[in-house]
Amino acid sequence: MTRSVFSRLWDAVKPPPAATRPGAKKKLTAKQKRMLYGTASVLALAGLSWGAYAYIASAPQRADKEYQAAMKLMASGNYKDAIGKFSRAIVIWPQHFNAYLERGITHRYLNESDQALADFDRAIEINPNLASAYTARGFVYRDRGDTRRALQEFTKSIEVAPNVDAYFERGQTYEDLGEHQKAIDDYDQAIAELRDAPYVYRARSLARRNLGDLAGFDADQKMAAVLEHRR
Repeated sequence: MTRSVFSRLWDAVKPPPAATRPGAKKKLTAKQKRMLYGTASVLALAGLSWGAYAYIASAPQRADKEYQAAMKLMASGNYKDAIGKFSRAIVIWPQHFNAYLERGITHRYLNESDQALADFDRAIEINPNLASAYTARGFVYRDRGDTRRALQEFTKSIEVAPNVDAYFERGQTYEDLGEHQKAIDDYDQAIAELRDAPYVYRARSLARRNLGDLAGFDADQKMAAVLEHRR
């Protein structure tokens, strides 16, 4: 029967049998010492390697704790400290695209548009299907007065994943440009995605009024009031 590797290894390093004379001791041979020390080194290295692997594997969870703490700071208006926490999350796990996204939004709140765009760009590099990052990038370009680029970003967000925010913001941008029917079309799409958003009905009511549709204006105003009352 073939003996296991561990059995053979033990045979090589196990202490010699007890001496025949009471009190007499026999030292390990040089070969046995080398084998024993080598085995201890391998086991120690394996333990360190496993610990390092476990630490690295836990990076997403550790980063998410920093991210959640940052979100709380952001919600309370503590933007500078929130940015620090988002940055910490990114250091722990550089693939945390949501940390880049939210740090960029925080930079935008502080009117730091260059930093915001850099974060949105990085979030999209990591996750090209992150629709909210395109919408957020559209906000910055609209803030800068680059309406054409803002429309492109909102459109890209919709192409990636149709969503209320992108439809609504593109509608707002069209409304600012005086293209009321295009704005209404986008508000229609936003309502199709989410039917209980009163702010979309109010925005559409204004676009309808600008086109002379007073009946449509009244209907949307009443619907917005009903939805607001439910909340």
